[in-house]
Amino acid sequence: MSKSEMSRAKRHLETTAKMKEMLPRFFMRMIERRFSNEPLAWCMVGVPPELLKAFDLLFEWPENFGTMCASRLVAPRFIEVAEGDGYSPELCSYVTNTMGYCKLQKETGEAPPESPLPGGMGNPTMLLGSGFICEPRWKWFQSIATRFIDIPVYSSDPLAPPWDIDPKDPRIEDHYLTLMREDLANQIEFIEKHTGRKLDLNLLREILERSHEALGYWRDTLALRKAVPSPMGSTDYFHAIIPQMYLVGDEEAVVFYREMYEEVKDRVEQGIGVVEDEKYRLIWFGLPPWFNMGVFNYLESLGAVFAYESTYNVGDYFEVDLSDPLEAIVKRTWQRAVKMHEFGAETMPELCNPAVFGGFSGSSLLEELVEDFKLNGAVLHLTRSCRAVSFGEVHTKNRLAKLGVPGLIFESDMADPRMWSDAQIKTRLHAFLETIDAKKRGGN
Repeated sequence: MSKSEMSRAKRHLETTAKMKEMLPRFFMRMIERRFSNEPLAWCMVGVPPELLKAFDLLFEWPENFGTMCASRLVAPRFIEVAEGDGYSPELCSYVTNTMGYCKLQKETGEAPPESPLPGGMGNPTMLLGSGFICEPRWKWFQSIATRFIDIPVYSSDPLAPPWDIDPKDPRIEDHYLTLMREDLANQIEFIEKHTGRKLDLNLLREILERSHEALGYWRDTLALRKAVPSPMGSTDYFHAIIPQMYLVGDEEAVVFYREMYEEVKDRVEQGIGVVEDEKYRLIWFGLPPWFNMGVFNYLESLGAVFAYESTYNVGDYFEVDLSDPLEAIVKRTWQRAVKMHEFGAETMPELCNPAVFGGFSGSSLLEELVEDFKLNGAVLHLTRSCRAVSFGEVHTKNRLAKLGVPGLIFESDMADPRMWSDAQIKTRLHAFLETIDAKKRGGN
């Protein structure tokens, strides 16, 4: 792998171009508040950002930091330090990126100079983890607290109702709702203890109202991608997920997604696609290679557009009663779990999660997507260090074949570019598109 093989993504929407200003503002707000010596939480996806905002708690996301390190091509430095410390190359590269960073910071007493953020990540006073999606997340923050920073940890316990139960059975529903309520209550108690602040339910309700409004626009935007030609591709999609994950609940996120919806809707009405001659409508499985997002533009130059991605997708929007904001958080999670259960996703890594992950193994959602988005090909990124999103990809590829949709599986990583072979991967992508062409011509 050489840096010359890697390229940044070109975005097509004016809205996502604004992320160049929006993200720095987000990080600078965090960085400026560090100097007030107020509590700072390192968090994982799965911790409700609305809850953190209701506490006015300063928070940062090591997973997002990992994507930034990947895009700046500095992740290998931190990952190699972690591997030298005994961490396996097969372990999540977000985890090893963080562990290597923490080790260097502890040894030198300051943020590594390679950090993509000024001054690196802030010094946390607590760790708010979540075990949803994959098992390394359980030990990740525990290891940080044990080896590098002696601070308290709270790990939320997500739920994955087995595929062979009936989630609409009142006894089953009551069981899971009770567990989720208890977990949320314990999380709140932990934050109150370590911030010295009490949760303001009225403020949380206001934040949730803005959150739901923003996510409603985002959901409607993604539905517009069913149009032919597709008005939006993966380079815009993967940049647009940031407000959904970290800024939701802010008015800024509402404005962002409203403007995106209006822009994409206008493109649909005018028949403007990502590429002039749309030959291939694809679905992307797995995490993206954050270090080489330009690969999506390369495919666009060949007439290929991704109309749907299996990761970070908010899916259906659920109306909930916000009069009790805590119950609303629980109910929206459960409603989503029930909806995914109806698709029959027996190998879904987690059903109670805020975004679709995985390969829809066994799920009838696959058939629905192929039809609704008029897909004629699938690229499945076998993300070496993320088993959770790669699990079942061979099965999914076989199921797609039965639907008449060719698939390509290639192996790489989301943050570690050492596995990327530009020439080899592009050769395989070319051959894959030729397979789709042959399929169109009626060949085998």
